[in-house]
Amino acid sequence: MTEEAVDDAEFAEDAEFFEDAETNGMRRKSGTTESEATAGDDPDEEALNGEILEGAEEGEAERDDKEAIQNRYLRLNADFDNFRKRTQKEKEDWSRYASQRIVEKLLPVIDNLDAAAIAVANAGEESRNVADGYLMIHKQLTDILSHEGLTEIPALDKSFDPNVHEAVMTVSLAEGQAENQVVVVLRKGYMFKDKVLRPAMVQVAKST
Repeated sequence: MTEEAVDDAEFAEDAEFFEDAETNGMRRKSGTTESEATAGDDPDEEALNGEILEGAEEGEAERDDKEAIQNRYLRLNADFDNFRKRTQKEKEDWSRYASQRIVEKLLPVIDNLDAAAIAVANAGEESRNVADGYLMIHKQLTDILSHEGLTEIPALDKSFDPNVHEAVMTVSLAEGQAENQVVVVLRKGYMFKDKVLRPAMVQVAKST
């Protein structure tokens, strides 16, 4: 190798050294390294970031689905509990008032028995045995209905109550009577357990 060839080789190496030094210096000045400068262009890293983001979104969607399912379960459970309570109450009401219809149908029979009882009470001695037998039957029937839940509504001499009394006539207030006092019961009223089965038909005293 000639002296000129050696000098040219050394000059090329020096030029390459200074070029590399200048490039690194510019990167240091901008706050990046060679590896950092090329990191954003790494396709593997971009794919990894995409997978992480996609996994986070899937996890969030899964949590939302679980929360929706749990809320739906709670609503269904509450609806079923309300349905169970309502069904239980309807069953109890049906059992409690199952005999109401037959008792209501017997009210006219009781009315007739009451009227007959008054007539029997005024019968003579020759009819006393028949009267006693009749009154025994009357008491037996009323006792059975009372056991089922039928009770007479108090009315005579009571203050008129539109919830349980039906005023069909008013009379002038007499001495010793109070305003809105029931003075005559035209037809007895009855309660069946806690329900008004039939209001009492009454006359009420009113001041003129």
